[in-house]
Amino acid sequence: MKKTLLVTVILASLVPTAQATVNVYTDDAHQVDLYGRAYGAYIYQDGNDVKSDGRSDSYFRTGFKASSNLADDLTGLARIEMQFESRDNSDANSTSKTRLMYAGLKNDRGQLTFGRNYAADEIIADWADAGTTNYSGNPAIGNLNRQTNLLKLEMKVLDDALNLVAHIQPESSVDASSGNDSQSSYSLGGVYGFDFGLELGATYTGVMTDDYGANSDSDRSTFLTAVRYKYQGLTASIVGDITNNDSGVDDWTAYELSLAYTLDKLTGTFTYKQRDTDTISDNTVDQAAVGLAYKFNSNFRVVTEYVIEGVDAKEDQWHMAARYDF
Repeated sequence: MKKTLLVTVILASLVPTAQATVNVYTDDAHQVDLYGRAYGAYIYQDGNDVKSDGRSDSYFRTGFKASSNLADDLTGLARIEMQFESRDNSDANSTSKTRLMYAGLKNDRGQLTFGRNYAADEIIADWADAGTTNYSGNPAIGNLNRQTNLLKLEMKVLDDALNLVAHIQPESSVDASSGNDSQSSYSLGGVYGFDFGLELGATYTGVMTDDYGANSDSDRSTFLTAVRYKYQGLTASIVGDITNNDSGVDDWTAYELSLAYTLDKLTGTFTYKQRDTDTISDNTVDQAAVGLAYKFNSNFRVVTEYVIEGVDAKEDQWHMAARYDF
């Protein structure tokens, strides 16, 4: 029976469907859904005759979401998400990682989870991650992205107009091989949405790091503010960052801007990301990108993006990919 269920799940994931997930199991109290992405990508970047000009950026991502009714207004939830990467022509260099793994409780007002999850500041940092390819991310602002050992609270208030989020991360190793380095953090923030397409957001994050090998520690605080506006096919956003370190040496200001416009099945994007570090004369991040995506249906699309690097010694990049979601 278990083998039959596994085969059914794999086959279902390969069949085109308009659903965002594939339902694996459902009864009166429980539900398990499978989702995933296959991303076949190529990057061209001038190697300056010292390394290859082209490389792979392909991966396969899959995960499960599960929920179970515990009471009239209480649900248990769990999620796991894995990624398998192929970065060059060698099987030996293919890697895998756990992106998400958490469990918790939720009701109509919000949810509380613990495990590996997106940090609280991702609620607005994600607004600037609007490119069409895997190049996109947040290289300029100091957000935490995904972290382990997060106790995270998410709530909606004021008739769901205000989203509140907070997390606490106890001391956690960041070096599995030696255990010499650790990090702890906390973050809180929120997003308020108006009924005419405008959203305002802000987060405050404190990060404490310890290097036990060197017997040193440092603290960092990051304040993010963001604005996003949606009108018909247009989405425009900007995320600003003011980061201070207790040493006073590596303080920075940064911002990330994104524009996206969708017309039928075609989406065009523009992103610009910049970081100005106090002790460095030139920008440490200075990156612009233009992208296109053609979405055949809700599952399959082809994408491309050209990245213009403004930092010395860094080369422009051209990304091309086919992407299938289920």
